[in-house]
Amino acid sequence: MNKFKSAFVAGLLVAASSLPSHAETKIEVLHHWVSESEVAALNVIRNALAEKGFGWQDSAVGGMSGANAQQALRTRLAAGNPPAAMQFLGYEGLDWASEGVLRNMNDMATANGWQKAIAPQVLPFVESNDGFFAVPINMHRQNWVWANKKVFDKVGIEQPQSWEDLIADGKKLKEAGIIPLAIGDEPWQIQVVFDSLVADIGGPEFYKKAMVDLDDDALSSDTMKHIFDTLREVRGLVDDGFNGRDWAVATGMVINGQAAMQVMGDWAKGEFLAKGLKPDTDFLCFATPSKTPSFLFLIDSFGMFYINDENVTKGQDALAQVIMDPKVQRDFNKIKGSIPARSDVSVDDFDACAQKGFKERTEAINDGAMLGAATHGFASQPQFAAVFGDVAARFFVTEMSSDEAVEMLVDGIDNAR
Repeated sequence: MNKFKSAFVAGLLVAASSLPSHAETKIEVLHHWVSESEVAALNVIRNALAEKGFGWQDSAVGGMSGANAQQALRTRLAAGNPPAAMQFLGYEGLDWASEGVLRNMNDMATANGWQKAIAPQVLPFVESNDGFFAVPINMHRQNWVWANKKVFDKVGIEQPQSWEDLIADGKKLKEAGIIPLAIGDEPWQIQVVFDSLVADIGGPEFYKKAMVDLDDDALSSDTMKHIFDTLREVRGLVDDGFNGRDWAVATGMVINGQAAMQVMGDWAKGEFLAKGLKPDTDFLCFATPSKTPSFLFLIDSFGMFYINDENVTKGQDALAQVIMDPKVQRDFNKIKGSIPARSDVSVDDFDACAQKGFKERTEAINDGAMLGAATHGFASQPQFAAVFGDVAARFFVTEMSSDEAVEMLVDGIDNAR
């Protein structure tokens, strides 16, 4: 038995004797959603769970795009005190399923036809050979640009068609006294930009070779050096106060017109909507510019941990059913900014940005340009994703050359193999 499973199983029998009856059972959910729009979206799930007779015990650990929450989970499991449910990104759920600490939900999945309802690109991150170990609530697109429309109109800027256009527009914005690009110095925020550059400049096939296959020739290529050169130019569009800036704070800078743009996943849209702002009227949404457009996707899913209490197990079942409920997915994603993980939920009454993303997802699937977002662990295993994030972040905040960055990238990937 592995160290996590043996540790928390030992504590389950002791903990079970003090758990409340069904009518009072609260399901503890460990997650990293703490921004205004994220909390509002989460309330959709919380309220639906309450209608099934179970309470929601909130355990929110924000920061570092979920890394802080994962560290909290490791501590909890080592102490034999698992939460009832946990939010997963990328390979996290697969890794914990392989540890043997997650419940198998295949019976529920089969009875409710979940496999047919879930987009094929999502299945590898919620299902293994043993069956379903997690349930997905959404699909985000990572490679969006969010722009303040009034600022664009004031400076006379149109939607850029290439990164060269975007950088040239940024120089115009600086001359007008406006911060071109809002961002924080967290490695994951910088890697969001880096992922987009790899896909947009290199194209989908290059992205697959570099970020998924970890091909040495792609990693050390002139194309990768050009990507870092472009990232250096993007750095010139960022203000000096970006140290320690949260992504939602950066979104707020675009909302209030202090900054013109942000490159961020469509969870940022939730912040605009929470302020009552409307697409194409108050803000603009468009994919990062490329001649070969792609859709960098990620999902949020929830896994259920083994807990030796019948009422908690029933509550976990209720939570899984709530998350997979079409109405819940519809209502949740309209607030969160994403689109449903279920492919059978209509987005006809979603906002214009969501409808654009839904349409462009279909086009990307047909073009072979539906790509897992490396930043959030959907392209390669975490140890490799961390290398990309670390090198991009170091390059962004230092005077490192592109040649040095490529050398560090190749060495880092080789060491992580």
